[in-house]
Amino acid sequence: MADIENLSRIENHSQLLVFEKKGLLVPLPETETIVLDPRLKVTREYCYVRPWTREFLEDLGKAYHRKFPTSVFQINSAVRDRTRQRNLQKNNANAAAVYGPKASSHLTGSTIDITKRGMGRAQVVWMRGELFKLAKQRQIWVTEESFNQTVFHIMVFSSYRTKKELKK
Repeated sequence: MADIENLSRIENHSQLLVFEKKGLLVPLPETETIVLDPRLKVTREYCYVRPWTREFLEDLGKAYHRKFPTSVFQINSAVRDRTRQRNLQKNNANAAAVYGPKASSHLTGSTIDITKRGMGRAQVVWMRGELFKLAKQRQIWVTEESFNQTVFHIMVFSSYRTKKELKK
């Protein structure tokens, strides 16, 4: 999908900074419902996403807060450059390729991972329902990883628009 969306993959830290400066990447939201994995916050350089991915997270966070006012969900991963992806491949069986047609969509800044750890059964079921509704509408692509990490791996398409289903 990253190729269909014509999204550049980020080669290195310097290019990541250029994308940020041009507004092609924006900071991840942190709200009363959305928290960032503390490991992301160490350098903040991997706390960026495409603007439409941020919009998606803000909408999802608001809907989640309406349903579960005292709960939060955590973003474990966002943008990566190829160097970081290569390092991740050494320790994570879920890590996608660095090059080629199966290269990680995290390299584009359009993809985030939301951990299921800390969520109760009701939260996981709700999240599945919302995410798979949006996937059916071709607004996102989602998969549940469960091998080494229990996360929702979500690529948000550039055509993402707020849907009424998230407003419920």
